[in-house]
Amino acid sequence: MGKIYDKLIELNRGLVHVTEFNNLESILENGLLSLDELENQNMEVKYSSSQDSRDIDKHWGLSKYVRLAYTPFYDMISARIGYYKTLKNPIILLISAEVLKFTGIKFTNKNAICNDAILYDEDEIFDTLDFEKIYLPRDTDNYNLEEYKNARQSEILIPQKIDIQYFNKIIIQTGIQYKSLNVYNINIMEYDIINWLSIWKNKEGKNG
Repeated sequence: MGKIYDKLIELNRGLVHVTEFNNLESILENGLLSLDELENQNMEVKYSSSQDSRDIDKHWGLSKYVRLAYTPFYDMISARIGYYKTLKNPIILLISAEVLKFTGIKFTNKNAICNDAILYDEDEIFDTLDFEKIYLPRDTDNYNLEEYKNARQSEILIPQKIDIQYFNKIIIQTGIQYKSLNVYNINIMEYDIINWLSIWKNKEGKNG
């Protein structure tokens, strides 16, 4: 397999997608779909991104992909939770690295909508990815440094759809009622995602 796949297997890591709980029932029924697929199938979606952001995705050809991250500490997610407050009931989908066996996947080493972002193939981007920075816990020393932000916002772009058979776990915000959903034997975990992703910690572990 490719170098990124091999690295994730070595680190016992998967991939991540964060979305609104309101979308979970549809995701469980239809899989995780790209923006183009959602619109083609007239899906009702609770977006946490703005219309302008989605228009940019379409302009740059990103709307045909499901966008995944290496870490839930992707900075834009924290901004949507804590600053913009457009992500009110977050869930985290933990995706198997096996999706990297799909064809047509692209990779970035920063947020894919950055003006200077380039879509790479797996092996040609590998040497530019700093996995130590990607996975380093965000703290008061690194959270605002561009090199760490770019590392955390490196993306994996999967064409069109990810079926639920590739879901390793779903983490749901504590307090959300989900028992009525058919979760298809996917492992479910409850956690205080909002506090976890919307705060930074200093070296002593105190809130920054």
